[in-house]
Amino acid sequence: MRTAAHPGLYDPEAEYPTLTGTRCARCERVYFPPLAIGCEACGAPEEQLRPCPVAARGRIHAFARVHRETPFTIAEIQLDDGPLIRALLDVPDPRIGDLVHAVWSADDGEVEPVFRA
Repeated sequence: MRTAAHPGLYDPEAEYPTLTGTRCARCERVYFPPLAIGCEACGAPEEQLRPCPVAARGRIHAFARVHRETPFTIAEIQLDDGPLIRALLDVPDPRIGDLVHAVWSADDGEVEPVFRA
């Protein structure tokens, strides 16, 4: 059994990472992380927001390398399903516009999605 590093944002038991988002029933806008206060785009009340899976794939919009004890790369990824998110990136030489998808990364028994080319 896998445990999510960030509970509620994805299903750690799924074979491939899929994010847990919300979709507005009125305007169809998709949000990640999930919203619970109503649609920011059309103003629909929270009752119009439905849980929905969000494919963990898209294109690199921007990225930055962080140089700490263990360097890492964080990226803004424009998901195919709509939302722009920030996530860890595991790509040796990333470029804006590269296609990426999430894979599971495990650390101390917890898993989280990390994006690769």
